[in-house]
Amino acid sequence: MDTQTIKLSLQSIEIPAINLYVHIISILIILALVTWIFGRQILQLLVLIWEKIADLKNTLSHSDWIASCKHRKDWPQKQDVISLNLKGRYLKSLTFSISLVGNPRYWRAGFIVGNEKIKVNEIVDTKNGITIHIGSDYEKKNKILPVWKYYNEFERNNPDFSLVKSDNWGMRTFSLNINKNNFMQVKLQDEVIFAQEINFSFRRKVYLKAWADDRPDCKIKFRNITYTLWS
Repeated sequence: MDTQTIKLSLQSIEIPAINLYVHIISILIILALVTWIFGRQILQLLVLIWEKIADLKNTLSHSDWIASCKHRKDWPQKQDVISLNLKGRYLKSLTFSISLVGNPRYWRAGFIVGNEKIKVNEIVDTKNGITIHIGSDYEKKNKILPVWKYYNEFERNNPDFSLVKSDNWGMRTFSLNINKNNFMQVKLQDEVIFAQEINFSFRRKVYLKAWADDRPDCKIKFRNITYTLWS
């Protein structure tokens, strides 16, 4: 029996149909095996690539900001604050660094995440947000940097407290990430200082804040402010 052929226009090449079918079936089998063996890894890679693209699309920045800690009417202590524009979406990540302008003696600086009920002039409001900050305290001998955290039962006058090793006390860097399950991790100088699930509404507002006691006015600089939002 003569073998049936398929004529291709490219240079009039003739390929036996049975051989073409074998090649197609072989390719499909190989693809099926690759998908079966590496399907999960491929899917995870595609999801990771998609998330990276989404992060680039949803990455925002704020120009460096110098907080001027001075008296303001109806504001406790000497404060200054900026609110990051979340465009009506939820916060996903935030990074920024804190340095000093001049050499103030007593100061505090950090961030607040919260819901729409948190007030811009409130330093601590654990019902509607979380406050985390560093300050002028630094143990130079052992290079220890303290950090204070206010959340849940750790209210005003009863903060949670951590100590972080830091060679560069003059530039203190925070990084924050919140996943889809509302689990928030915060690092200071690349050391984890907070890691737990938070109230989902605490992702609606973000304030960068600095304040001082009743001492001469001081200025604190927030640098390299970048943040991402969930789509």
